[in-house]
Amino acid sequence: MTNDPRYHHLRELSWRRQLTGAEEAELRAWLAAHPRAQAGWEAEAELNEALGRLTDAPVPANFTTRVLQAVEREAAAQARAQKPTWRLWPLKLSGLRWLPKAALAAVLLSAGLFSYKHYQHQATRRVELARILAAVSGGSSPAGPQTLQDFDTVRAYTIRAVPDEELLALLK
Repeated sequence: MTNDPRYHHLRELSWRRQLTGAEEAELRAWLAAHPRAQAGWEAEAELNEALGRLTDAPVPANFTTRVLQAVEREAAAQARAQKPTWRLWPLKLSGLRWLPKAALAAVLLSAGLFSYKHYQHQATRRVELARILAAVSGGSSPAGPQTLQDFDTVRAYTIRAVPDEELLALLK
């Protein structure tokens, strides 16, 4: 095709309506000067004629509204595409979408194993305490009336800490 603005203008006019006599004469003169564009013009004219024979399709009542909404959606999508997005890791790792899920699974698995190990340890301690309690309670009872018989005497002999005067004198 050509970059001549007059040719493009005539071609666009032929899309909308029949060319006038002056416009057709101008087009024939231009095509005579540019014979390589003749085949393109003929294909364009045949296409325009075929499109002219088509019947007009019915347009829905909300056609304009739908077109304007589509334009707004496209503008919003372009605005979102231009806005930088925050990422947890660099773009070269963005293909690893499974990584956060795997990390969360590892944390949950570790917490579960820790909880199970703690429960198992507590159960072992309970069994051990039950065994010790059974051993202690199985023997004779140490707290009887003869044990408490000399309680006042033992309490009277409690050791009271008396300050050492010689040591205090040496420290001064």
